[in-house]
Amino acid sequence: MARLYLVGLGLSPAYMTEEARRALGDSDCVFADVYTSYFDFAALGIAARPLDRKELEDRGGAAVEECLRAGRNAALLVPGDPLAATAHAALVASLRRKGYEVVVVPGVSAICAAMSAACLSIYKLGGVATVTYPRMGVYSTRPYELAEQNLSRGLHTLLLLDIRDDGGFMTPSEAARILLELERREGRGSSWATGSWPWPTSSAGREAAPRRAPSPSWRSRGSLRPR
Repeated sequence: MARLYLVGLGLSPAYMTEEARRALGDSDCVFADVYTSYFDFAALGIAARPLDRKELEDRGGAAVEECLRAGRNAALLVPGDPLAATAHAALVASLRRKGYEVVVVPGVSAICAAMSAACLSIYKLGGVATVTYPRMGVYSTRPYELAEQNLSRGLHTLLLLDIRDDGGFMTPSEAARILLELERREGRGSSWATGSWPWPTSSAGREAAPRRAPSPSWRSRGSLRPR
């Protein structure tokens, strides 16, 4: 039975593990997740077919399953750790139900890198949320409420930043403006929003990401190089 390798690439090409390289060497089809985060695939030298949110979520990873049905091993390259968030959990569950083996290859996640960069203990990390752009004028209050809850419990708060629909990336200053707008709307006088700001870190462990992520080239299987 063919298998899927869900390969975490870490923060940058320098963080790619030997296990990840072995998985790629055993794969006939290589796909790249190009929407959950930025990764410089061009620096790696791996033939990878880019898959966006529509391909992986709306279509259930049909291209990946097509490779597996043909009896060929596949690898899906994911920036950071492949299952630190839930983006690909449904794909893993679906393929396992159909009898395919799924091997998860962990990678260095942005969450661990951010905690290390800030010299903070993960034992005191509270819940994690994403600061998102307003959609149709609607703001998600989740990051605001979670930060308030963490502060009341004496826990650290880690807020991730959104990706725009055009592939661009939210900056820390944009996130700050959204959080201040949430405070203006909610009016709770949260101390974190009115005076105590977290330490912002971006591009931890790698070169700064461009404002828009490039798509990896799609070539037939060739020399090793990850996204």
